[in-house]
Amino acid sequence: MNVGTQVLEATVNALSKAMPDKAIAGWGRRRGHYIAGEDPRSGERYVQTTTDADGGAGAVAGFDGFEGAMGMSGLGSINRGSVEEIEIRFPWRTVKWHFVPDMSGAGKWRGGSGTLWEVQNLGGDVGAATGSSDGDLTQPPGALGGEDGPLSRMYIRDGDDVTPARTHRMVQIKSGEILGKVSGGGGGVGDPAEREPTKVLDDVINEFVTIEAARDVYRVAIVAGDPPTLDETATERLRGGSTA
Repeated sequence: MNVGTQVLEATVNALSKAMPDKAIAGWGRRRGHYIAGEDPRSGERYVQTTTDADGGAGAVAGFDGFEGAMGMSGLGSINRGSVEEIEIRFPWRTVKWHFVPDMSGAGKWRGGSGTLWEVQNLGGDVGAATGSSDGDLTQPPGALGGEDGPLSRMYIRDGDDVTPARTHRMVQIKSGEILGKVSGGGGGVGDPAEREPTKVLDDVINEFVTIEAARDVYRVAIVAGDPPTLDETATERLRGGSTA
C-alpha cells in the first residue's frame, strides 16, 4: 500500500467527522508502473514510468471532486504526461485514455471520474513492475453517506485474450500486447439521493454517469435522447415525493 495515502485518508476521515461541513472523501488510488526494455529504433535501454492512469479527486462538502487530478499525496500538483512525448521517447503507443462512466464514488457531491488507460508495446518483449497501488483491493472512502470510490484493475491484453495483472508484481509484456488500467475515481460526499437532479442530468450528458446509475443510485429519472432530458415527475416518485 501507499502508506502516505493511508495516513492522509485516516486524517481527513477523522476531521470529516469532526467538521462535516468541510468533509473530504478519499482520492482515486495511485496507478504507477515501471517498464524496462530496449528501444528497437535506437538499440538503447530505457525505463518508462507514468502516473497517467490515476483516477480523479475525492469530493469535498459543497464541491464535486476535480476531474483528472492525480493522487491525494500530490493534491493535484502532479501533471499528467504528454502522449506525444511518450510516443516519441519510447516504443509505446497510447490506444485509449479517457474517463469512464460510473467510475466515481456517488454522492450529493460526487468524486472525480475514474480513467481507462491502455498502451501498446511496439518494441520487443519487456519486463514491467506493475507499480504501487492498493486500489485493486481497497477503495478510497466516501464521507457523510457518500459512496466509496470504485475498485481498480490492471490487465494485459493480446487480441481477445485478457490476463489480469496484480499490482506490486513483475510481469512480462510481449511485443504487440497492451497494458491496460481501469482506475477508480474519488469517493463521494453526502447521500447520492440528495444530489441536485439537474447536476445528475449534466453528468449523464457529459457521460460521467449512465442513465441506469442515475436512476438506481441517484434516484433521478433521465429520458434517453439527444440530448437526454430530466423527467421531474418520475424523479419525484423515485425520491419519495421530494427532489430537494
